[in-house]
Amino acid sequence: MSLQRCINTLISHLPGEYAVISPGSRNAPIIYALENSAKTCQSIIDERSAAFVALGIAKQSKQPVILCCTSGTAAINFYPAIAEAFYARVPLIVLTADRPAEQIDAWDGQAIRQKGLYKNHVRAEFQTTDNYEDEISFKDIALRVSNVLSTEIAGPIHINVPIREPFYHFTSEGLSESLLATYVPPSITMIKVESLAHHFNWDLQFKKVLVFNGMQDGEQVEIENEENTVILSDITSNRISKISYWDAMLFSGISKENGLDFLAVLRPDILITTGTTTVSKGLKKFLQHYKPPVHVHLSAYDEVGDMFGTSPVILNPKVISHINSAHHDSSKIQGSAYLHAWTNLSNEFQSRFAKLDWSSFNEFCAVNYILSKLPNEAVLHVSNSMPVRYVSYLHNNELTKITLYANRGTSGIDGSTSTAVGHALTVSEDVYLITGDIAFFYDINGLFNTALPTNLKIIILNNSSGGIFEMIEGPDLLGDALKYQTTPHSYTAENLAQHFKLGYYKGDTLGSFAKGMDKLIQSKTASILEIFTSQESNIEFYSSFKKL
Repeated sequence: MSLQRCINTLISHLPGEYAVISPGSRNAPIIYALENSAKTCQSIIDERSAAFVALGIAKQSKQPVILCCTSGTAAINFYPAIAEAFYARVPLIVLTADRPAEQIDAWDGQAIRQKGLYKNHVRAEFQTTDNYEDEISFKDIALRVSNVLSTEIAGPIHINVPIREPFYHFTSEGLSESLLATYVPPSITMIKVESLAHHFNWDLQFKKVLVFNGMQDGEQVEIENEENTVILSDITSNRISKISYWDAMLFSGISKENGLDFLAVLRPDILITTGTTTVSKGLKKFLQHYKPPVHVHLSAYDEVGDMFGTSPVILNPKVISHINSAHHDSSKIQGSAYLHAWTNLSNEFQSRFAKLDWSSFNEFCAVNYILSKLPNEAVLHVSNSMPVRYVSYLHNNELTKITLYANRGTSGIDGSTSTAVGHALTVSEDVYLITGDIAFFYDINGLFNTALPTNLKIIILNNSSGGIFEMIEGPDLLGDALKYQTTPHSYTAENLAQHFKLGYYKGDTLGSFAKGMDKLIQSKTASILEIFTSQESNIEFYSSFKKL
């Protein structure tokens, strides 16, 4: 038996089609096994970027992606994406090469305490034996990984692999075995509100029922679109909303004096939720203030956040998916008054929203124009801070053909470019990314890829700072210290585009921006459109929006 055969056995039995590899020496046996397996491999030098690339691949493929690095700080650099995958419920299989136990804390190079490194943000963790005569234990770990993926909440799994020298002795033994483990993502489970009513013995004839779909969580639970039910869906859920611009309406409402009082008519009696979190600060404030007496969250797991302060009852959808409530009249939502209340307020808001000067040149208007120009069935990634908020405010029923992704598990700005790169690597259609300047420059190494996909289209909103801190309440109280939050700069992406061999277009006026957008859409290579706006114009328009 040999080290290489043991690792070959491990790789052969791990599920998933894709692997992302960061280079190193100690992980050489793992690299050899991955390259000579049936898996499609990508090489990404920067481990932080590599982990987000894997995240993007996993989000698109809905399959676990293997992530591999050498020992030492390389493993620590995976951590931001692992935390994101944990909270976003995205399956990753993290293989970290390690030094043997006797080298840890012995003042050896690239030797840190890797065992349990990610323990607070993984679904399971394993450590392989350093006895390379025990091939069965390596196979057993792979099978246990498959079991976790099929029975637990989706998320990252860590396998730490101590490797003792010499390890540059390669063999293909163990790689010829067919894969025993496969990963089948859950199928969609459709639930009727009437079935819930029958289960809980609700009389819905005079109840105001609100359904909210949070960020996709991998469980694929969906409430049926019934006639008189109010359905709101977060942009990260990729589900329908009956009410257009609901996030913009709620946010504008809570930004006004007595705004919550104005929204009192929308308070639900029963709240039914799926998925996880929401981008919408307005919805959180609204439901935290007007707590529904009943809140049911549909999930097979107990790990449910209480973001509205409503102490939700957790119900496994399998319990009620089979209930036929067709003959229970009291279980049906009889009236449409609640839906009309949402529709009427939304229509009033939309008429005011439409009267804003959308022909002016600022970030909000630019994003509105971008969304109107994106091709049908477009894939859109959005970075955090203001870009994801703009898109959420502007989302309406005409945009349901766009599939949207955002790293909202932890909502960090790190890795948004790399995540979009990972997605683009696995599809043929164009993948668009709307990102802020700070988020883009923070993740420059996402472009350090010899196989950068040609279908990647990056749109940078460059206001020469972290503009969000001048648009939300609180940071203005910092006075002169505000610059440490906004980090003003004078950098552009033009030379970076040239360095990484990307097409480059820019817009600093409405006309040049519109032309640049057309060129970006038509481009046959990976390209950047950089939009330059003044922060003063951004703040002015955003302030007008909040006063609606």
